[in-house]
Amino acid sequence: MKRNEKRAVIAIVCVIIALIAASFGVKMLRRFDYTDHLDETVITVDEKSITLREFGYYIFRVEAFIQKQALIYDPEDPVHWWHIHFDAGEDSQFVSDYAKTFAVSLCIAEEIYFREALSRGMTLDENEEDMMIDDAMEMLENMEADQMAATGLDKEMVLELSRKHALASKYAAWLAGSADLTAYQEEPAELVDWDGAYYREVILPAHTTLTNDRILDKISLGTITVN
Repeated sequence: MKRNEKRAVIAIVCVIIALIAASFGVKMLRRFDYTDHLDETVITVDEKSITLREFGYYIFRVEAFIQKQALIYDPEDPVHWWHIHFDAGEDSQFVSDYAKTFAVSLCIAEEIYFREALSRGMTLDENEEDMMIDDAMEMLENMEADQMAATGLDKEMVLELSRKHALASKYAAWLAGSADLTAYQEEPAELVDWDGAYYREVILPAHTTLTNDRILDKISLGTITVN
């Protein structure tokens, strides 16, 4: 190979290496750091903003729930379960994607029901308050230090969000017993749940909800507080 040809080859190789390095650098700069976005809004329900930090409460609950299934499916490699793809026509999706849909939908439903409960003057009685505190403390006891850090939650927020959950559940129970559900075949509790027909057809359309997909699209459940 002539000297000029060698120089040309070396130049081309150097350019390729530089392009690869630049591409890698851009990817590093674009890498999503969950904790950098904790106080950004990820969901809005009727102009009420919910931050990623608050949403972490639902991420932990959903990840803990599905991780139990993952450990049954493959105790040695629970990540395997999160990567399973279910073929269900238009609803086909990976477990991790379903988990995120579950968490977002649950968060929205509880925000709606919580606000409805407050508007009707609902409160927790002494027994319900004690049960709520017990549930919150159990959740805190089950959260490792790295899980607390990952979600940005603390004891005060867990108690606050657990109270919201309890009030939302109380309203849902009231709705199941008072709404006209005669047009449906399912059980009342199922109908008013986050994926229930009555909730989807009657309750949800009456509210304005927005999601910050710029952040949510970068979140993969099964990787934040587990695995």
